Amino acid sequence: MKRQNLRKALMVIFILSLPVTMFYLSPLLTLQGALKGIVTSSLIFIVVSAVIAFFAGRVFCGWICPGGAVQEALFPANDSRVLGEKFNLIKYGIAAVWLMTLVVFFVMAGGILSIKPLYGIEGGFSLGTPKSYLMFYVAMGAMVTLSLLLGRRSFCHYGCMLAPFMILGKWAARKFNTHHFHLVADSSKCIDCKLCTKNCPMSLDVNAMVRLGDMYSSECISCGACVDVCPKKVIFFSFSSPKNDRH
Repeated sequence: MKRQNLRKALMVIFILSLPVTMFYLSPLLTLQGALKGIVTSSLIFIVVSAVIAFFAGRVFCGWICPGGAVQEALFPANDSRVLGEKFNLIKYGIAAVWLMTLVVFFVMAGGILSIKPLYGIEGGFSLGTPKSYLMFYVAMGAMVTLSLLLGRRSFCHYGCMLAPFMILGKWAARKFNTHHFHLVADSSKCIDCKLCTKNCPMSLDVNAMVRLGDMYSSECISCGACVDVCPKKVIFFSFSSPKNDRH
């Protein structure tokens, strides 16, 4: 469990970093920049995160994302498993609307006119004006409210419009059968204790994935909780192409 202790420590650090980092990840700031033909840090982040996901899955979500860290900090308040499947499609709709709006704004501005990573971020800090604090509390309020009402990382499932772009990168790696960081399981060792399912912060039925012999899930955030809790070491990480997995 040392890995999980490290992960949680990192997540606390990234929660504390939110006053600095929030706007670097802000989809709203991306739209504000697009109206003026400006590529902002948040748009650069979306592209980079999709590329990273192609090689390493959604490690950003599981290890770095401040929003995810805030939600996990609320697990003691509501640790309920959330509904997935068709409800997960909500965030894809949000991302589609955002992407279409982004394109329209850039067209209205006459295309991409400049790249300004610090656009809208006064002095490099996200929280420097009353308006920025308002945006901060609205964003945090949405995450906190969903987590308290619905349970584990519910904003990640339903409201995060950044996730679909990382999922796209992760899907592409699987589609093209490239070497990438992912979970593998040896189902022959499984004793059906279901601790993996119980401890998954994304409410995935990991035990069923093990039994099916397919550990792929678009909602997996590569946190390693299932790896570390398994008493028989059934699940483990691998950097390989899916066709080379023989477990």
